[in-house]
Amino acid sequence: MKKIPEDLAEKLLKASNRFPDGQGFDVSIDEVAQLSGVPRATMYYYFSGKDDLVEFYLNDLMNRTREAIQKAAATVGPASDRLSAVMKAIIGAFARYPRMCLDLPGAIGDAESHATLMANMDRSVLTPLREVLLEGRGAGDVTFTDANVAADAIMGALHMVSIKALLTDGSIDVDSLSESVVPQLCDGLLVR
Repeated sequence: MKKIPEDLAEKLLKASNRFPDGQGFDVSIDEVAQLSGVPRATMYYYFSGKDDLVEFYLNDLMNRTREAIQKAAATVGPASDRLSAVMKAIIGAFARYPRMCLDLPGAIGDAESHATLMANMDRSVLTPLREVLLEGRGAGDVTFTDANVAADAIMGALHMVSIKALLTDGSIDVDSLSESVVPQLCDGLLVR
């Protein structure tokens, strides 16, 4: 796949919001050309086929998500505050890119066919989350056995509550959802 110019990427991302419900990213290049207003020839110049297009969507959304998460992770303050900020940034990314939230699991398929996407997901979301967790443990703010498992569990929980909000409410109120789920994840369930 060739490098996609930002103006084209923006048109394609806007078009993804009009993909038929329940279809995920399973759309043809011709359908995306029609939805985006981008000429077919341009689409075929940049994308060799549907798999190439799906990979673009998922990797582009991950790259955009990474920027928000890195910004949250780089804030000044205790690791516990930064951990909360990172979790809110993840919820915010799902709110901005609902198609990614709802359709990411089905679009990934098997890990071998989307190794680049899995590596990008790890680099974009899980690595900054793990780093803040490790800093928090070093500062004595949080405890966990395995940083990989902790990051995966947090990501899974944030993804699930975001999916539920999208399916039941049609959108995600980032502040409200963050205020309810982030303290629960940080504080746990047990009375201490």
